Amino acid sequence: MENTCINCGNEISGKFCSNCGQRADVKRITFREGWNDFWARIYGFDGMMPRTLRDLTINPGKASRAYISGNRAKYYGPVGYFFLMVTLFLLFFDLIGLNIAEFIQKSGQQFSGDQTPMAVEKQKAMEMFFVWVSDNMKLFSFAIIPFYAFFARYFFFRRSGFNYLENMVLPLYITGHGYWLSILAGAVYKFSGSMAAASLQAFVGFIYHIFSYSNFYDYQPVWKRIVKSIMIYLFSFATMMVVGGIVAIVLILLSPEFRDLMRPLK
Repeated sequence: MENTCINCGNEISGKFCSNCGQRADVKRITFREGWNDFWARIYGFDGMMPRTLRDLTINPGKASRAYISGNRAKYYGPVGYFFLMVTLFLLFFDLIGLNIAEFIQKSGQQFSGDQTPMAVEKQKAMEMFFVWVSDNMKLFSFAIIPFYAFFARYFFFRRSGFNYLENMVLPLYITGHGYWLSILAGAVYKFSGSMAAASLQAFVGFIYHIFSYSNFYDYQPVWKRIVKSIMIYLFSFATMMVVGGIVAIVLILLSPEFRDLMRPLK
């Protein structure tokens, strides 16, 4: 039995309109109907979110290739998923009352092993930097993605057949997915004061990167994919640090306040 779509007027023969996606069976507004509609939006019409989470965890390369091949209904899009996870990360930290700048600074000290006290001026300069990073989290998180795609496309996996933008799909997915680890590390630090989870996060994130890239490019021997995945990781971060250093120098030259803080102590 065919019905008429209440949204676009198209004839409907199934549960959803083939033209606009509107549900055929629209019920009155109740608490139960509102709850069901909420979860339908979150999960998608056929479990899109759970499938995205599952496959990005156990088979990120397959999920990325499926999206590139044209399957747009099976998974959340990489850009949407990336920004969804950054937003979820920011909301979670705000919900538990954890200062992102403080967490990033603690993570950096934990990773570098630098626990030595700093002069007041230098400490203030570092705090300004970490506050800037936390205020521009989405931009800062996205900054590494183009470098991943550049080195994959033009240096290490040139014969993959993927163009530059297609090479951005995987790093968008895995960078966004990595925010689950950041959320876990933030929760552990907030409620226990331990940065152990943040240290583990860096290691697990590195392994996940290698696993994802070796899973995505499947036309070479495994050992080559692993080596090239590591090289992409190292080259991308090194290049981003150089570019970031240049930007920092420009900001120092343009900002009198920051320049004064960075002057050597007499």
